[in-house]
Amino acid sequence: MHDKSALETASGNIGTKAAANTVAVLGATITPLAAFVPFLIDALASGRQAQRLEQMFSELTALTNAHSEQLRTLSDDQYKVVSEAISAAFYTINQDKFQLLKLAATNAFLDSEAVANVSDSLSRLVRDISAAEAAFITRNFKYELFIVSEKQFDPTAMPATLTVRPHSEEEIILSGLINLGLLYTKASRWDVVTFEWSPLVVKFLRVIKDA
Repeated sequence: MHDKSALETASGNIGTKAAANTVAVLGATITPLAAFVPFLIDALASGRQAQRLEQMFSELTALTNAHSEQLRTLSDDQYKVVSEAISAAFYTINQDKFQLLKLAATNAFLDSEAVANVSDSLSRLVRDISAAEAAFITRNFKYELFIVSEKQFDPTAMPATLTVRPHSEEEIILSGLINLGLLYTKASRWDVVTFEWSPLVVKFLRVIKDA
């Protein structure tokens, strides 16, 4: 008799089996994931990351089991976004980002229209956006324009406009959203540069919605 290896121990765990099955169904043909599936399964054997991953993959496995017929009609766009969310989960430690990835995988799997023709952009976005940036979008989507300024503007002259203070935490988030292509420059108004949402934001909000 010999002691079980870490991989054998991990492989016997119900949650790890669920993770492995989900990866096999939705992510294993992606080159990085396919190459490291044994390592990733082994990594589930211990630690806080194990608990986060096992919970996420157990829920995704339940989802795919409940809607198994949709696996046969999964589009390339759906597959890409779901797989990217799964892949990103392995190196995500922020709980809010975990939730975002889980929602993205779930909604992309269930709603083909949400990701149709924008899977490349959405996959990069789901992978790279921070939880704080996603929260900023959700909280401030009601605004149509954004400006960075120390000036105080008359809100009646600038309806649906959010003023962000220079050097603030919100300006850092705003810069991140610009770099992600979610905000772009609009014609200057009131002697300041204004920014507006990219059309991709609507798709992003649809894919991270919490039912």
